[in-house]
Amino acid sequence: MLRLVGLLMLLGLYTAPSYALTVATWNFEWLTLKTDQQAGLRHKEDYLQLAAIFAQISPDVLAFQEVDSPDALARVVPKEKYHYYFSDRYTALKSSSHSQQLTGIAVRKDWPVDDPKDLRKIALPGLFGPPSLRYGTYLVVTPPGHAPVHLLSVHLKSGCFHQRQSTSSCKKLSKQFRALAEWLADRDDENVIVAGDFNRYIGENNDPFWHKFNARRLEIGSNLPNIVNVTKNVRARCKARRYNWRTQTWNQVMYSRLVDHVLVSGPITAQWRYSFQYQFDYHKVMTYRLSDHCPIVARFEMAHVSK
Repeated sequence: MLRLVGLLMLLGLYTAPSYALTVATWNFEWLTLKTDQQAGLRHKEDYLQLAAIFAQISPDVLAFQEVDSPDALARVVPKEKYHYYFSDRYTALKSSSHSQQLTGIAVRKDWPVDDPKDLRKIALPGLFGPPSLRYGTYLVVTPPGHAPVHLLSVHLKSGCFHQRQSTSSCKKLSKQFRALAEWLADRDDENVIVAGDFNRYIGENNDPFWHKFNARRLEIGSNLPNIVNVTKNVRARCKARRYNWRTQTWNQVMYSRLVDHVLVSGPITAQWRYSFQYQFDYHKVMTYRLSDHCPIVARFEMAHVSK
């Protein structure tokens, strides 16, 4: 068999075995067991529906946002199949009586994982006290038989979805993109996936934030590899319900523009195959308390690493 493989390699006819890696990102909208958030009040049937959606996607890796605790996440992501890695902020905030919007990553069990410190710079530390924005949860995951993948789960500043940079929210978001560009530049030759809620339509043509993001990377090093947004052409049709605090009612909405994205850098860019948005069924949206974000899924065909 080895002789045959060697002959095929010489002839250029041998293709190394590959493995399909599925990465998803999902903002759960206040996934919490506490009762201080109206959007987080869910019943058993609601959690069962979320868990059923997750089972259909069945990702190898999930970048999650707006999760308060491992106990809340376990209602959706089975803890017997996945390890949970929460933002470093969880240690300081877990005893709070208020629900927290934490980032994190869930990884299939038995996969080697390194858990470096979070990307804290993205939380924009202020002059007084701890930063109020979310950290980027950072892991290095090694799928069986494959090269390590650097994963970052992010949840960026809201309020600057398509505007220029004159508002306070846009200025903060611009600083976050700058921090993200610098973090990526430090890993220029690695397999990198950044997934999460960017709160920005960066996949749309001529977005100034996307241009400034890439310009900052070129300032750091002109030979840096391209960053590919593998969700750029994903069609957004996310049906959801939003709670209106003014009228204290639930309103039906349709989100047709994408704020959840998956960015890819390094050798893994050539291994991306397709991406899509899992779209909720209308009946389930109106019957159950799901989320105001639909999951985003990206599929990669990973080549085996020869030993």
